[in-house]
Amino acid sequence: MHSEVVGIVLGTSSPIVDTLRIIVSGGNDAERVTIVKPFWSGFQAAFLFTFLLWLLMKGRMTLWCRWSVERCKQVSSLAVVGEPVKMTLVVRKDLKMGNGKVAAQCAHAAVAVVEEILSMKASQLTAPTTSTLDSTSQLWLRWYDAWHASGCSKVALQCPDEETMMAIAKHAKAVGLPYSVVRDAGRTQIAPGSKTVVAVGPGPKSLVDEVTGQLKLL
Repeated sequence: MHSEVVGIVLGTSSPIVDTLRIIVSGGNDAERVTIVKPFWSGFQAAFLFTFLLWLLMKGRMTLWCRWSVERCKQVSSLAVVGEPVKMTLVVRKDLKMGNGKVAAQCAHAAVAVVEEILSMKASQLTAPTTSTLDSTSQLWLRWYDAWHASGCSKVALQCPDEETMMAIAKHAKAVGLPYSVVRDAGRTQIAPGSKTVVAVGPGPKSLVDEVTGQLKLL
């Protein structure tokens, strides 16, 4: 009776009509399988798609949360320092390096300091219970976060010779500032092992100026 009603209402046989007929009348085992198989396959595909979408969104949310936490740390460090934070790059003028050479040496100096500080940060993140940083290292991390949050200010300065440059490096060490002296490989323009640039900072402007404030701009 039900099958006749479905046939009358929907007309001749079609996939939709056949499906409705099986649902209404119950159908035999073979007919029910023809409905269950496509439905199950579709359900599996939908479940897999939803699961993959969830994994993707979870990964993005995790990255966003990590970025937010790191950004908050940087901004709070900037507030704690209470003054501008900068790095200075002091270049030896007596070596008479070309502009491109000077740019490369300054980059080496800045990257060397940043890599050292980031290695401290990484060790603290990967093993927070076993990694204990001294007070100077903790200050460097705080200054770095504040420097990063405020745009990574850098100033290029000049000094007359190696003696002056090494005195600056010694002074930076004495006051507890991060610093790095670049020794060139000597592939172009200058002799191997030449000390070309010293990076001082990042650190509070007043402290960095105590070390390099007397120097002229490059």
